[in-house]
Amino acid sequence: MKARILTLLTLVVFSNPIFSQNIESPCSHEAIQNRHLEQNPNALEALEATEKALQEIIQKFRTNPELKSQSTYVIPVVMHVFHFGELGKMDMEQALSGLEILNQDFNGLNDGWNDIDPAFDPIKGSLDITFCLAMIDPDGNPTDGLIYHEDEQAVYNEGDLFQHAWDNYKYLNIYFPKYTQGGPSDFTAYAYYPSTIGSDNNAGGIFYSSIRWGFGNHSILDEGDDWASVCSHEAGHWLNLAHTFSNGCSGLGDSVDDTPPCLGGTIELSGCENNDFSCGEHTNGSNFMDYNHRCKKMFTQGQVERMTAALFLPSRAPLWSQANLEATGCSNLNTANDNIYSTNQIRTFPNPVTNQITFEIEETAILNIYNVHGQFIENFVIKNKNSSFDISNYKNGIYFFSTMTKENRKTGKFVVNK
Repeated sequence: MKARILTLLTLVVFSNPIFSQNIESPCSHEAIQNRHLEQNPNALEALEATEKALQEIIQKFRTNPELKSQSTYVIPVVMHVFHFGELGKMDMEQALSGLEILNQDFNGLNDGWNDIDPAFDPIKGSLDITFCLAMIDPDGNPTDGLIYHEDEQAVYNEGDLFQHAWDNYKYLNIYFPKYTQGGPSDFTAYAYYPSTIGSDNNAGGIFYSSIRWGFGNHSILDEGDDWASVCSHEAGHWLNLAHTFSNGCSGLGDSVDDTPPCLGGTIELSGCENNDFSCGEHTNGSNFMDYNHRCKKMFTQGQVERMTAALFLPSRAPLWSQANLEATGCSNLNTANDNIYSTNQIRTFPNPVTNQITFEIEETAILNIYNVHGQFIENFVIKNKNSSFDISNYKNGIYFFSTMTKENRKTGKFVVNK
């Protein structure tokens, strides 16, 4: 569907399952536009400039595919947790659980990836992106990327949470009050579209209810609940995706060609075919950007194209630069700038792998393994051209490896999928 996005700010809300099964979202165009115009009188002009730049990038990609030389994107993340004593205090295990869901969803490693409606399976798309919990803070000091702020009001998303922001050009800031709409609240999250004005003022990122992020000590979700993939819906907005039901059946839509028009705006807590044929076409109800709450499985190839273009906008491109990844401690996950030569390239097989992996390299080296959060796992000594290692104890997911020699740094990644 083709359209011009009409607001810089998108508010997305999801309901707690203990309430009704059909919940109206207050995410209206008029409310969002009026709220944003109060903050920035030039909001519409800035939006038009952003959308124009995005379309120009997309056209360049289509004309010259080689311009998309960056095949892997790494985004440093800082998580701000707001609590009052133990109230709202999400722990690291839960924080990493939600981040793992985000990475799996974007890379097509989620459980639903192989269970998509056959009509849409051929157009599903994945984005080679990694959301990395930062290991270096803005002052150059070590950090675990999970920052606690004790504030009784902020637990309910009251007050100025942006005052705690880290540089938006260096980090994706995710803010975790216990409730995003005051408490007790049945709404989950909202996010900001790319905006240089927003990044200049450190007023962007994602706001997310900590009781619905991942699984763990503070989450009300049972492990495996698709509710947790609301994080991927919000990250989609952060990368300039609109709802699939934007503009309804008007034909204006969400600016993506391969998402069928549909009606929406009401949160459905079960089912994949709600609003099906609402615009006379079979609806992509398992799309991350729809409101079928427990049926979140895929992005389309058109959505991936739009998100990739958004990564090249001025408000997003600095985050995944090599210099910034080094400054934030996420450089070990960057496989895009490998120094590869035909005589000493590292090759892994099989990939994806289940229990045993082989690294092929022409030289002796120590190879370091990192998980998707940038944490060191173990290292292997590569002595022979083909060296195999047992990784049967690895969980499903994305892993990165790197070696250092006098001449260059070589990196890569593999996927464990048992």
